[in-house]
Amino acid sequence: MPQDRTLLHTGDRLRVERVVMQALPAQWSPHYQVASARLVLPAQGATECRLADQTCMLDGMTVLRLPTGQAYRLKPFGAATRASIVVSAQADMDDGLAPTPSAFLLAPRALWLLRRHWRALARDPQRAGPQTSVLLQDALQQALPADQSPTAVLRAQRFIVARTDTDARWHLQDVADAACCSLFHLARSFRRHTGLSLHGYRQRLRLAVALQRLEDGERDLAGLTHDLGFSSQSHLGAAFQRGLGVTPAQARRELGC
Repeated sequence: MPQDRTLLHTGDRLRVERVVMQALPAQWSPHYQVASARLVLPAQGATECRLADQTCMLDGMTVLRLPTGQAYRLKPFGAATRASIVVSAQADMDDGLAPTPSAFLLAPRALWLLRRHWRALARDPQRAGPQTSVLLQDALQQALPADQSPTAVLRAQRFIVARTDTDARWHLQDVADAACCSLFHLARSFRRHTGLSLHGYRQRLRLAVALQRLEDGERDLAGLTHDLGFSSQSHLGAAFQRGLGVTPAQARRELGC
């Protein structure tokens, strides 16, 4: 899978890169193997990842933790280019970064702090120091473990991810229909495997997509509000304050856009 890599920081223990994977047809890649323990954090777009018999959705808020030697495959989701922040342990310095393969759903506040940090690293790699390790540890402590998702949960995630950044209107029953099960069964299974309700997952994903678009230079907050399905700009602002602790304008300014 074609990749462009930009080094953001390298030190004694960690190497931080922004990895951009070009848009390709939605098919599984060959098997890759992790050379050193790493975290794969969201930056832009979505893709699916398969670890042995486990498949998970790497959306705008999911971080994947991979141990040295772990085999995996990727499949692009949607037509957009996918970008990730990859934090790798240097040489033999795994330091517990990834003892076992696992996925986590980042809290909105943690996602915001990490995005702001990556932006700062892009401007000045010397600003990293111990802050990268501390931010990652805090983010993972607050994150929700995302267990292997059954087919119904994956179908629900695909449905929601595909419609988060559009003005398409849909209801929870539409998600259940796409998942081929009852809404009651889907709601229970979704919470059991993600720690979130369907609405909670959608809300967090909307905030993640909003951050991405603001970092990409979005200036039309009214258009952003409409595309993400918020009822008004004040509704969007309240969601930002509640989840991230900043306003959309503050986020845009601190991300350097």
